[in-house]
Amino acid sequence: MLFLEGGHPFVRSKQKKSSRVVFHFGISVLNSLILYFAPSSHLYAAAQLTQSHAFGFASALGLHGWTEVILTLIVFDCWDYWMHRANHRIGLLWRFHKVHHSDTEIDVTTASRFHIGELLITNSIKGALILVWGPSLSGVVAFETFLTAASQFHHSNLDIPPNSQDRLEKVIVTPRMHRCHHVFEGGCRMSNYATVLSLWDRLFGTYHWAEKTIELEPIGVSRPRGPETMKCIPLFLTPFQSV
Repeated sequence: MLFLEGGHPFVRSKQKKSSRVVFHFGISVLNSLILYFAPSSHLYAAAQLTQSHAFGFASALGLHGWTEVILTLIVFDCWDYWMHRANHRIGLLWRFHKVHHSDTEIDVTTASRFHIGELLITNSIKGALILVWGPSLSGVVAFETFLTAASQFHHSNLDIPPNSQDRLEKVIVTPRMHRCHHVFEGGCRMSNYATVLSLWDRLFGTYHWAEKTIELEPIGVSRPRGPETMKCIPLFLTPFQSV
């Protein structure tokens, strides 16, 4: 996606691309290390527990094989929609999620820009979901893979023809659809929460079609704004500052 958006960008970046790559990649590596030693192990343990003891809705419904994996993808994607929506509606969650939205540009590297606090909260709740649903380890891994791929795609600054995005948007979240979610203000902001399937926004009344390109600028939040949004310490402290 980095290569593709570099050759066909939707908008020209005002920031140095290499700096954005290094900064956001650094955040991603640090978060991954923390998650590896913190809650990621409990997600694996939760999946192992539900499988060894055959409990959870998936087991109760007799799901297995590809049927279970596909339904796990759908159930978890729906959960991710509501989790994302909660991140915008609940004050404490928004404080951490605001770090992601504080990026004043949006490209594939933005998909790696998350505060470790948000990831710890999300993974803890995801662990509870695993216990309730009882997916296979394959189902969990498949969801995480699709989630990462979809996030990198719809955060990309890739210039895709509007009519092509219209067709894609009937099934999956597109860069235009998610860019709309990242705008500074306007009708887009509190809409388009889905990650993989666009179905959830349409089903729950939060879909916004950005008819005009002008709706897709500017990107970011009112505070923080400026050079501090690309500095490690200010970024980490964002949730603990006044809203």
